[in-house]
Amino acid sequence: MKFFELAGIAGLAIACEAIQAQTVIKLGHVLAKGSHYDLGANAFCEEIERATQSRYKCQQFPAGALGGEREQIEAVQLGTQDMVITSTGPAGNFVPEIRILDIPFLFRDYAHARNTLDGAIGQELLTKFPSKGLVALAWTENGFRHMTNSRRPTRRA
Repeated sequence: MKFFELAGIAGLAIACEAIQAQTVIKLGHVLAKGSHYDLGANAFCEEIERATQSRYKCQQFPAGALGGEREQIEAVQLGTQDMVITSTGPAGNFVPEIRILDIPFLFRDYAHARNTLDGAIGQELLTKFPSKGLVALAWTENGFRHMTNSRRPTRRA
């Protein structure tokens, strides 16, 4: 029997405030083309272009082309990159309060995680970013994590 955790379910889309004055939005993430981050980035970019009648366009950099997650968050802080889709792990170095989301087995299931992060708790956590020079736009899914070992079934945390 295997247990699943949702410690990594909370990914973030983080942006700097300067993107309002730009025509091209530079958006990076560390996962491969075709990954769930990439599909989300594609959908986001399509919506931005559609909603602004192409006044804003995205230039996407998947697969860590702009560096690792921490480096990309720092680039967003500095204004050399506009957006990053990242996991909560490195984001906790900038906003320590979100480290709570990395506790194993914190959420019972996807519905519990979505209700929490889309509710008051998740929205309160998003308000912690501006004081660090970042604007967190939304929570994204990073999926379940599996606890395994090579010797015996994992029955409890």
